[in-house]
Amino acid sequence: MSKTPFFITIARPTYGAYLLKHHGIQTNGMEILNQLEAPYLVLGNHSHVFDPFFISAAANVHIRWVSGAYLFKLHGLKTMLGKWIGGIPKQQGRSDLQTIRLISEAFKRGEIVGLFPEGTRTWDGEPVGFDEATAKLAKIFKVPIVVVNLEGVYALKPRWANKRRKGTATIHVLPPLMSETIASMKRSQINAYLKQAINFSHREWQEKHHQSFKGKAQSEGIERVLYTCPSCLHHSTIEAKKDLISCTHCGLTIRLDEYDHLINIKGENPFQDVAQWHAWERKNLEQIMQVSNDGQNIFPPDKGVLYQIGIDNNLVTLSKSFALTVNQKGMTLRKTGKFRAPEITFFSFATMQSMIINAKSTLEFYCADVLYRIRIYKNGSILKYVESYQASRQAQRSEEVHT
Repeated sequence: MSKTPFFITIARPTYGAYLLKHHGIQTNGMEILNQLEAPYLVLGNHSHVFDPFFISAAANVHIRWVSGAYLFKLHGLKTMLGKWIGGIPKQQGRSDLQTIRLISEAFKRGEIVGLFPEGTRTWDGEPVGFDEATAKLAKIFKVPIVVVNLEGVYALKPRWANKRRKGTATIHVLPPLMSETIASMKRSQINAYLKQAINFSHREWQEKHHQSFKGKAQSEGIERVLYTCPSCLHHSTIEAKKDLISCTHCGLTIRLDEYDHLINIKGENPFQDVAQWHAWERKNLEQIMQVSNDGQNIFPPDKGVLYQIGIDNNLVTLSKSFALTVNQKGMTLRKTGKFRAPEITFFSFATMQSMIINAKSTLEFYCADVLYRIRIYKNGSILKYVESYQASRQAQRSEEVHT
């Protein structure tokens, strides 16, 4: 039987209740989580940094959430996540047998485990997607699965945003997929079901509900996700202030309204929302990666503020002042300092095993089996480095197919 930790027993009716009210969170079908006999697995779309807190605060059962391993390395969070909450660490972007073992042990004890198959929060409200690994786990664990849709939660504070907005959102719990049904399904069938249930589109939901999400800084921070101007095609020229988005090179000016629609004020912008713009710039980046540019940088340099390496399960800081650039082959980190010659490190995309984004505009990646963490300045687009890596790997696979 899943036992609720003392910390959760105290936090749920106090901070948890405040969190739900403060963010305008409503629920639909929560009795499913409260009445279903444990053990079972909770899966959901990932839209907000508080997603697990929202669900846990609304439920009367304790859910052990699978969380990014980097959180367990941070002072102050390690004890709370591990001992007080019972979180399960997962190294994002890599296979982790230890995580599977911990989940399996939790189920054997009759506990409830929650995870977000997408592995990361959406940047534009559209599904991030996931592979068959979750369906494979469903066949291994043989426990019921409950899918939770977080509807409208993205717009309360988009991942790129500096400030939260006022609005209402819903935690919608879907009917469970029972273990007997899972046993009768092929892995591909389970995967198809999960993709249909979890791949939540904020755009489609907003088209049906037309719900307002208004903030004092509606567009501020949007340069984290929008890194290419659709009018002049310049990179890293997008700036935002209050509800206005502009390009410092060509003067393109757009307003982002409370329904996340883009309203043209000056210049030509063909996109209706952030998701369309982001999808276009990703394709544009893919095309750049397929054309040789003799090692030239794709984007202007970004100011780096933290460079760390993983040694013996600890993070060692190497620099807090550097410039970061990217080209078709990889990333270049050039240390800067007043009293020493610059040191240059090149990280080849070809030798990287994974790359993900975690808190505070930070890259976390493995290169030649060594863990690195790189953080750039607050409003810089760390996303463009991940998407450059993904586009480079895609171009490499395409080249291998045609040779």
